[in-house]
Amino acid sequence: MTDVTTATTRTAPPALVRVVVVDDQPLFASGLQMLIEAQADLVCVGTAVDGAAGVALVERERPDVVLMDLRMPVMNGLEATTRIVAAAGTDPDSAPRVVALTTIQRDEAVFSALKAGAYAFLTKDATPDEVLTTIRAAAAGEPVPTTAAALDVVHAFAVPTPSPKRRTEPLEVLSPREREIFLLVARGLSNAEIAESAWLSEATVKSHVRAVLQKLGMRNRVQIVVFAYENDLVSPARDDEGATR
Repeated sequence: MTDVTTATTRTAPPALVRVVVVDDQPLFASGLQMLIEAQADLVCVGTAVDGAAGVALVERERPDVVLMDLRMPVMNGLEATTRIVAAAGTDPDSAPRVVALTTIQRDEAVFSALKAGAYAFLTKDATPDEVLTTIRAAAAGEPVPTTAAALDVVHAFAVPTPSPKRRTEPLEVLSPREREIFLLVARGLSNAEIAESAWLSEATVKSHVRAVLQKLGMRNRVQIVVFAYENDLVSPARDDEGATR
Protein backbone atom coordinates (compact mmCIF):
# COMPACT_ATOMS: atom_id res chain seq x y z
CA MET A 1 0.00 0.00 0.00
CA THR A 2 1.29 3.42 -0.90
CA ASP A 3 1.23 5.95 1.87
CA VAL A 4 -0.44 9.16 0.80
CA THR A 5 0.54 12.26 2.71
CA THR A 6 -1.96 15.05 2.57
CA ALA A 7 -0.36 18.47 2.78
CA THR A 8 -2.10 20.91 5.01
CA THR A 9 -2.28 24.41 3.61
CA ARG A 10 -1.78 26.95 6.31
CA THR A 11 -3.28 30.37 5.76
CA ALA A 12 -1.26 33.17 7.26
CA PRO A 13 -3.23 35.21 9.77
CA PRO A 14 -4.25 38.64 8.48
CA ALA A 15 -1.89 41.45 9.39
CA LEU A 16 -2.96 43.59 12.31
CA VAL A 17 -3.96 47.17 11.58
CA ARG A 18 -1.34 49.28 13.34
CA VAL A 19 -2.70 52.43 15.02
CA VAL A 20 -1.06 55.43 16.68
CA VAL A 21 -2.98 57.78 18.99
CA VAL A 22 -1.84 61.41 19.30
CA ASP A 23 -3.73 63.39 21.95
CA ASP A 24 -2.68 65.63 24.83
CA GLN A 25 -5.40 64.28 27.15
CA PRO A 26 -3.86 61.14 28.72
CA LEU A 27 -7.17 59.73 29.90
CA PHE A 28 -8.76 60.05 26.46
CA ALA A 29 -5.68 58.61 24.73
CA SER A 30 -5.58 55.69 27.17
CA GLY A 31 -9.25 54.98 26.53
CA LEU A 32 -8.64 54.80 22.79
CA GLN A 33 -5.60 52.61 23.35
CA MET A 34 -7.61 50.17 25.48
CA LEU A 35 -10.43 50.10 22.92
CA ILE A 36 -7.99 49.36 20.09
CA GLU A 37 -6.05 46.72 22.02
CA ALA A 38 -9.29 44.87 22.83
CA GLN A 39 -9.79 44.11 19.11
CA ALA A 40 -8.35 40.98 17.53
CA ASP A 41 -7.49 42.78 14.27
CA LEU A 42 -6.07 46.04 15.66
CA VAL A 43 -3.01 47.00 17.68
CA CYS A 44 -2.02 50.35 19.19
CA VAL A 45 1.72 50.72 18.53
CA GLY A 46 2.10 53.90 20.55
CA THR A 47 0.64 57.14 21.90
CA ALA A 48 1.98 60.69 21.89
CA VAL A 49 0.95 63.82 23.76
CA ASP A 50 1.72 66.46 21.13
CA GLY A 51 2.14 66.78 17.39
CA ALA A 52 5.93 66.81 17.37
CA ALA A 53 6.10 63.60 19.38
CA GLY A 54 3.38 62.19 17.13
CA VAL A 55 5.37 62.87 13.96
CA ALA A 56 8.42 61.17 15.47
CA LEU A 57 6.31 58.20 16.61
CA VAL A 58 4.78 57.79 13.15
CA GLU A 59 8.21 57.92 11.53
CA ARG A 60 9.45 55.23 13.90
CA GLU A 61 6.47 52.86 13.95
CA ARG A 62 5.00 53.41 10.45
CA PRO A 63 1.38 52.75 11.46
CA ASP A 64 -1.55 52.23 9.11
CA VAL A 65 -3.83 54.73 10.86
CA VAL A 66 -3.15 57.76 13.06
CA LEU A 67 -5.83 59.20 15.35
CA MET A 68 -4.74 62.84 15.54
CA ASP A 69 -6.10 65.47 17.93
CA LEU A 70 -6.16 68.85 16.19
CA ARG A 71 -5.50 71.10 19.19
CA MET A 72 -2.35 70.26 21.15
CA PRO A 73 0.69 72.04 22.60
CA VAL A 74 4.19 72.12 21.04
CA MET A 75 2.83 71.27 17.57
CA ASN A 76 -0.85 71.17 16.70
CA GLY A 77 -2.50 68.33 14.85
CA LEU A 78 -2.83 70.26 11.59
CA GLU A 79 0.92 70.85 11.35
CA ALA A 80 1.61 67.25 12.37
CA THR A 81 -0.80 65.94 9.73
CA THR A 82 0.82 68.13 7.08
CA ARG A 83 4.28 66.80 7.95
CA ILE A 84 3.17 63.17 8.04
CA VAL A 85 1.49 63.46 4.65
CA ALA A 86 4.40 65.37 3.09
CA ALA A 87 6.92 62.80 4.32
CA ALA A 88 5.15 60.06 2.36
CA GLY A 89 5.58 61.63 -1.09
CA THR A 90 2.99 61.32 -3.85
CA ASP A 91 1.87 57.71 -3.45
CA PRO A 92 -1.54 57.82 -1.70
CA ASP A 93 -0.95 54.37 -0.20
CA SER A 94 2.49 55.08 1.24
CA ALA A 95 1.38 57.27 4.16
CA PRO A 96 -0.65 56.33 7.20
CA ARG A 97 -4.23 57.47 6.99
CA VAL A 98 -4.77 60.29 9.45
CA VAL A 99 -8.12 60.56 11.21
CA ALA A 100 -8.53 63.99 12.80
CA LEU A 101 -10.03 64.13 16.30
CA THR A 102 -12.15 67.17 17.11
CA THR A 103 -14.64 68.39 19.67
CA ILE A 104 -16.52 70.43 17.05
CA GLN A 105 -17.65 68.84 13.79
CA ARG A 106 -18.36 71.94 11.71
CA ASP A 107 -15.00 73.55 12.34
CA GLU A 108 -12.53 75.33 10.08
CA ALA A 109 -9.72 73.34 11.72
CA VAL A 110 -11.38 70.15 10.49
CA PHE A 111 -11.55 71.60 6.97
CA SER A 112 -7.86 72.55 7.14
CA ALA A 113 -6.94 69.03 8.25
CA LEU A 114 -8.95 67.47 5.42
CA LYS A 115 -7.33 69.85 2.96
CA ALA A 116 -3.90 68.92 4.32
CA GLY A 117 -4.56 65.25 3.66
CA ALA A 118 -6.44 63.82 6.63
CA TYR A 119 -8.48 60.84 5.47
CA ALA A 120 -11.43 61.50 7.76
CA PHE A 121 -12.41 62.96 11.10
CA LEU A 122 -14.09 61.84 14.30
CA THR A 123 -15.72 63.91 17.00
CA LYS A 124 -14.57 63.06 20.51
CA ASP A 125 -18.07 62.01 21.49
CA ALA A 126 -18.09 59.28 18.82
CA THR A 127 -19.21 55.85 20.00
CA PRO A 128 -16.71 52.99 20.27
CA ASP A 129 -18.35 51.33 17.25
CA GLU A 130 -17.93 54.53 15.21
CA VAL A 131 -14.26 54.76 16.20
CA LEU A 132 -13.54 51.13 15.30
CA THR A 133 -15.49 51.29 12.03
CA THR A 134 -13.59 54.43 11.03
CA ILE A 135 -10.19 52.90 11.84
CA ARG A 136 -10.95 49.76 9.83
CA ALA A 137 -12.42 51.66 6.89
CA ALA A 138 -9.52 54.13 6.80
CA ALA A 139 -6.98 51.30 6.86
CA ALA A 140 -8.77 49.65 3.94
CA GLY A 141 -9.15 52.89 2.00
CA GLU A 142 -12.92 52.68 2.12
CA PRO A 143 -15.63 55.28 2.94
CA VAL A 144 -15.99 56.10 6.63
CA PRO A 145 -19.18 56.94 8.57
CA THR A 146 -18.33 60.67 8.56
CA THR A 147 -17.80 60.94 4.78
CA ALA A 148 -21.02 62.91 4.24
CA ALA A 149 -20.19 65.16 7.20
CA ALA A 150 -16.71 65.78 5.75
CA LEU A 151 -18.25 66.91 2.47
CA ASP A 152 -20.54 69.23 4.44
CA VAL A 153 -17.49 70.76 6.13
CA VAL A 154 -15.89 71.32 2.72
CA HIS A 155 -19.07 72.97 1.44
CA ALA A 156 -19.08 75.26 4.49
CA PHE A 157 -15.45 76.41 4.44
CA ALA A 158 -14.01 76.01 0.93
CA VAL A 159 -13.73 79.43 -0.69
CA PRO A 160 -13.37 79.61 -4.49
CA THR A 161 -10.19 81.33 -5.68
CA PRO A 162 -11.16 84.77 -7.01
CA SER A 163 -10.22 84.56 -10.66
CA PRO A 164 -11.99 85.24 -13.97
CA LYS A 165 -10.74 81.85 -15.15
CA ARG A 166 -11.06 78.54 -13.37
CA ARG A 167 -7.74 76.98 -12.44
CA THR A 168 -8.15 73.96 -14.70
CA GLU A 169 -4.48 73.67 -15.70
CA PRO A 170 -3.71 70.90 -13.17
CA LEU A 171 -6.45 68.79 -14.77
CA GLU A 172 -4.63 68.83 -18.08
CA VAL A 173 -2.53 65.87 -16.90
CA LEU A 174 -5.72 63.79 -16.71
CA SER A 175 -7.24 61.86 -19.57
CA PRO A 176 -10.80 62.80 -20.63
CA ARG A 177 -12.18 59.81 -18.71
CA GLU A 178 -10.12 60.71 -15.63
CA ARG A 179 -11.46 64.28 -15.75
CA GLU A 180 -14.97 62.86 -15.84
CA ILE A 181 -14.22 60.68 -12.81
CA PHE A 182 -12.59 63.66 -11.05
CA LEU A 183 -15.77 65.74 -11.36
CA LEU A 184 -18.00 62.89 -10.22
CA VAL A 185 -15.80 62.33 -7.15
CA ALA A 186 -15.82 66.10 -6.55
CA ARG A 187 -19.61 66.01 -6.40
CA GLY A 188 -19.44 63.44 -3.63
CA LEU A 189 -20.49 60.35 -5.58
CA SER A 190 -19.38 56.94 -4.31
CA ASN A 191 -17.56 54.43 -6.51
CA ALA A 192 -20.81 52.53 -6.97
CA GLU A 193 -22.66 55.69 -8.03
CA ILE A 194 -19.84 56.67 -10.41
CA ALA A 195 -19.84 53.18 -11.92
CA GLU A 196 -23.56 53.45 -12.61
CA SER A 197 -23.31 56.98 -13.97
CA ALA A 198 -20.29 56.35 -16.22
CA TRP A 199 -21.20 52.79 -17.26
CA LEU A 200 -18.05 51.33 -15.75
CA SER A 201 -17.27 48.54 -13.31
CA GLU A 202 -16.42 49.54 -9.74
CA ALA A 203 -12.95 48.05 -10.20
CA THR A 204 -12.37 50.32 -13.20
CA VAL A 205 -13.63 53.33 -11.24
CA LYS A 206 -11.22 52.53 -8.40
CA SER A 207 -8.38 52.34 -10.91
CA HIS A 208 -9.30 55.72 -12.39
CA VAL A 209 -9.63 57.33 -8.94
CA ARG A 210 -6.20 56.03 -7.96
CA ALA A 211 -4.73 57.44 -11.21
CA VAL A 212 -6.34 60.82 -10.54
CA LEU A 213 -4.93 60.94 -7.02
CA GLN A 214 -1.44 60.01 -8.16
CA LYS A 215 -1.36 62.45 -11.08
CA LEU A 216 -2.62 65.34 -8.97
CA GLY A 217 -0.44 64.48 -5.96
CA MET A 218 -3.43 64.07 -3.67
CA ARG A 219 -3.94 61.65 -0.78
CA ASN A 220 -7.65 60.91 -0.86
CA ARG A 221 -11.05 61.72 -2.32
CA VAL A 222 -11.75 64.57 0.09
CA GLN A 223 -8.77 66.48 -1.28
CA ILE A 224 -10.33 66.15 -4.74
CA VAL A 225 -13.52 67.73 -3.39
CA VAL A 226 -11.58 70.55 -1.69
CA PHE A 227 -9.59 71.30 -4.85
CA ALA A 228 -12.71 71.31 -7.01
CA TYR A 229 -14.60 73.67 -4.70
CA GLU A 230 -11.69 76.05 -4.20
CA ASN A 231 -11.20 76.26 -7.97
CA ASP A 232 -14.92 76.66 -8.67
CA LEU A 233 -15.05 73.45 -10.71
CA VAL A 234 -18.11 72.39 -8.72
CA SER A 235 -20.29 74.22 -6.25
CA PRO A 236 -23.18 73.37 -3.93
CA ALA A 237 -25.60 75.16 -6.27
CA ARG A 238 -24.30 73.31 -9.29
CA ASP A 239 -24.44 70.02 -7.41
CA ASP A 240 -28.07 70.60 -6.45
CA GLU A 241 -28.97 71.23 -10.07
CA GLY A 242 -27.06 68.49 -11.81
CA ALA A 243 -25.53 65.86 -9.60
CA THR A 244 -27.08 62.53 -8.75
CA ARG A 245 -27.02 61.96 -5.03
